[in-house]
Amino acid sequence: MILLEAVKHHGLFRLWNIQKKIVTEPLFFSEILKCIVDDGNEWDPGMLDWYHEEEINFDNWKEMKVQVLPMVINDQG
Repeated sequence: MILLEAVKHHGLFRLWNIQKKIVTEPLFFSEILKCIVDDGNEWDPGMLDWYHEEEINFDNWKEMKVQVLPMVINDQG
């Protein structure tokens, strides 16, 4: 999965599944996070609208490098 960032519309992103050759609708990053981290449920890619990569003009999108780090939540209560 590759994260694409809009060149002209700041704050919009797409997920690109290069194996299945499909791309999501443009989304805000918070919407992507909500789909991935939803109260401990497994991520359901069917929650997003997907398009065949041939329908997308990739000139308006750039590939993002994302580093995912483990997260630790400490209970302060």
